[in-house]
Amino acid sequence: MRMRLMPSTLGVLVLAAVLSGCGGGDKNDAGDLKPGVIKGFSNPESVLVAGDKYVVSNMGAQQDPVAKDGDGFLSLLDATGKVIEQKAMPKAGDPPLNSPKGMAFVDNKVYVADVDRVVGYDLNTRGQVFEAKIDGDAPTELNDIVLLDNKTLLVTDTLRSSVYQLDLDGKKFATLTSGVPGANGIALEKSGKIAYVNGDGAHNEGGDLFRLELGKAPLSPKKIGGVHGLLDGIAVLSDGNIAVSDWVSFDNPVPGKVTVYKADGTEVAKVKLPDNVRGPADFTLDKSGKYLLIPAMTDNVVHIVPTP
Repeated sequence: MRMRLMPSTLGVLVLAAVLSGCGGGDKNDAGDLKPGVIKGFSNPESVLVAGDKYVVSNMGAQQDPVAKDGDGFLSLLDATGKVIEQKAMPKAGDPPLNSPKGMAFVDNKVYVADVDRVVGYDLNTRGQVFEAKIDGDAPTELNDIVLLDNKTLLVTDTLRSSVYQLDLDGKKFATLTSGVPGANGIALEKSGKIAYVNGDGAHNEGGDLFRLELGKAPLSPKKIGGVHGLLDGIAVLSDGNIAVSDWVSFDNPVPGKVTVYKADGTEVAKVKLPDNVRGPADFTLDKSGKYLLIPAMTDNVVHIVPTP
């Protein structure tokens, strides 16, 4: 998520084989979910599949992506989308979250990007078990996360237009590229060798969709087709197509959209959303691929809608 700061004040999951890396685990039948809206959030930015549950990151009272105000939290939902705990993490006694956004799940741990650090929580105890802080004095906005393997995360940084590799054992960030203006959402294609990254531009002017061939140094982001907008969430579908959310405008409360593209940027379909979904952020797919769970940040809700 990236926007101009208000006076009062673009994640991911890969379907099919890659789902086992980002949140695989227990069976979750599509019948557990039904189209509808889940309420009770506070600027929800991202949704994650975590075993047989869902996690929603909440930035808190202010729609400010870099505010260190300590009022962010993670909500826990059951397989039907019902809220189990509105403020499940951090638990009492742990350091506060500020403006949590994109998440990843591995080894029963939820990892979440929070302004200038990645924080990890044990899903059973809800306790904090990990923290890695980014180096440097330049402003940073760690935004979205995807699991590369059980020991490595890829993390976007919107303000630095960068993609990092985070080693979970060493708690060290390594820059893969700084060539994606306003880097926001990130997703892996099925082989795990290609990462797709979208953005909203270095100055909120609108960003593009890029392809990164992992393992080739230095990484050279390749712009894909004519995909352009205030891009946020992204997911690679089982057929290789790419779903992307677009705020359309940060300054005016206009409806956003979610569009499906081929890998070359050709538009395939538009996801049918309820009227006036504002601020569609880092969405996810349920394990069956039949539903999208889309956080509408400006409306403080999560929508469950069928995939096209």
